[in-house]
Amino acid sequence: ESLQRSGADNAQVVVLESGRNTLTKVKISGGGRCNVLQDTSKPLLDMLGGYPRGNKELRGLMTKQFGPSDAEEWFTSRGVQLKTEADGRMFPTTDNSQTIIDAIEMAAYQSGVKVDTQKRVDSIDRLEDGSYSIAIKDQDEPKIFDAVILATGSAKIGMKLAESLGHTIVKPVPSLFTFNTKQQIQEGGVFHNLAGLSVQNARITFKVSVPGKKKKKAMVQEGPLLITHHGISGPATLRLSAFAARELYDVNYHCHVTVHWAPEFGSTDDIESSLWSMTSASPKKMVTSSCPLLGPDGSSIIPRRLWSALVSESGVNKDMRWSDAPKKQVRKLARCIAEFEVDVTGKGVFKEEFVTAGGVALKEVSMKKMESKKCPGLFCCGELLNVDGITGGYNFQNCWSTGWVAGNSAAEFVSSRSPDVLLEDVT
Repeated sequence: ESLQRSGADNAQVVVLESGRNTLTKVKISGGGRCNVLQDTSKPLLDMLGGYPRGNKELRGLMTKQFGPSDAEEWFTSRGVQLKTEADGRMFPTTDNSQTIIDAIEMAAYQSGVKVDTQKRVDSIDRLEDGSYSIAIKDQDEPKIFDAVILATGSAKIGMKLAESLGHTIVKPVPSLFTFNTKQQIQEGGVFHNLAGLSVQNARITFKVSVPGKKKKKAMVQEGPLLITHHGISGPATLRLSAFAARELYDVNYHCHVTVHWAPEFGSTDDIESSLWSMTSASPKKMVTSSCPLLGPDGSSIIPRRLWSALVSESGVNKDMRWSDAPKKQVRKLARCIAEFEVDVTGKGVFKEEFVTAGGVALKEVSMKKMESKKCPGLFCCGELLNVDGITGGYNFQNCWSTGWVAGNSAAEFVSSRSPDVLLEDVT
């Protein structure tokens, strides 16, 4: 479509796909439902806050060229009906990722795009005339193209190709993962037998050393937290894993994080006061079964089984009443609620997500065109770039936005070179 608008009707777009099928990551996204977007009614600045890396660079592109509402319109104009769930994730109403795949593949087919599967690109060389020579595995002759779009995701081959063309690669490290906590989940640990239990709002803090400074930097996230068979997960944990991806990598995923199970009730001192008030307000109630930290509906904001485990961890006897609770143990219980230390012993995998922090350095790419500043006619998009988002449709939005701009810019580039040109998309 972009080539036609640019007047290059004779141009040919060729997709070189190394696998048997295209869009395999789309296929498995969202458990096979495809979390295609994040809530497009959300203010753009809030949306950009979901990108630990790339938020500043994406702002102009999403504001002026192709943002969340543009992506929504692109899909709906091609017959895809979308729905927004309570957590902001958007899915096709069919709850089937094939709906998204069909829309993209049909758009490509109608535009005359040639898709060559099982074509592994081994190398790309820029020739003296500015065109690109592409060597494909098991093929004797290279293919020549006037422009190249690298859309390889976080695959190593994409970064290898970009690096061979002069680009700096920010070392990729994992992002979006759960925390393994062996000590807490084993028998006798606070999380033992609590798998599946969730807290609606918890605050998780990771403190890291800063060179030249005595005070550590606190990296904090707040939101729902889930206890699993292996440790902790949920939005708060996943956001922290994304925003502290490099810091956690540097400590080999072995560190301490602090969890506040009831941040809306204030500091340790504030919570101690709330707990101590029970000694006079409800002295006959058992400590292990009566949490005074209540939500708007009058129920405990800390699930009953977790509360009981925290009470036990603080040394309070299971048969103790509030009237008999020593001040020292009440203080310890307040610390367990507001400053619970978790020993992280490794990282886990969040469902089918595989997101990396790292990729082609953004300073070497013109974000207005997604064109390489090193090699005119080379365009980069998606997760190949040093851009990554939290879970919930953010990473796909990066792909849709940067991919749209890269495609349009590449079309303008080749149409200015010749009326009969070739454009390649390496995936």
